[in-house]
Amino acid sequence: MTPPRAPLPCPWMPALLDQLDARFALEARDGAHDLAHCLRVARLAWSLALEEGADPEACAAAALFHDLVYLPKNHPDSPRTGAMGAVQALDWCRAIPELADRAELIAGAVATHSFSSGTPPASPEGAVLQDADRLEALGAIGLARVFATGGAMGAGLWHPGDPWAEGRPLDDRKWSLDHFRTKLLKLEDGMNTATGRRLAGARTRVLRDFLAALEAELG
Repeated sequence: MTPPRAPLPCPWMPALLDQLDARFALEARDGAHDLAHCLRVARLAWSLALEEGADPEACAAAALFHDLVYLPKNHPDSPRTGAMGAVQALDWCRAIPELADRAELIAGAVATHSFSSGTPPASPEGAVLQDADRLEALGAIGLARVFATGGAMGAGLWHPGDPWAEGRPLDDRKWSLDHFRTKLLKLEDGMNTATGRRLAGARTRVLRDFLAALEAELG
């Protein structure tokens, strides 16, 4: 598979994309956590960094590495993938001359990016990466990704008898629609940056409009 190219002024990026493409091709990843996802997050992280005064190259690199370790969302160790990936990201960064002096900064951002880990970012770059990854979970792309992820782990679209969990506990491992309330609709309030909050508001409205349309169709 030919990896997608990023319109970012980073001379180290083409070679890294080739390496990541070869690495990811060996793994059974769902369509929501592939190299294209990492590249979209890198573009978001670059834009957020420019707005928020963070290091754009470090943010873009951290975005490309943020899903370096992938486990299905229903795997018991899934909340630890950020910390596991950070260890590997150190080695990757140290092998790239342009990133070597920022290896610990980039790895630190990777370590704290995950929603499920609940770890607050320790740097502006960590805050940017966390926001960029969460923005990717919202909007039209987020809609596509939530159902792709659910399908990959065997979840149904929604509970046929109680889609809105009015008489049952939410369970987003069984029903993809439940993920909107367990995570996605909470992301806007957890954004770290002003730019992230602004973009999250628009993308969250896309999700709410979808939910309203779905409710009308289900009756």
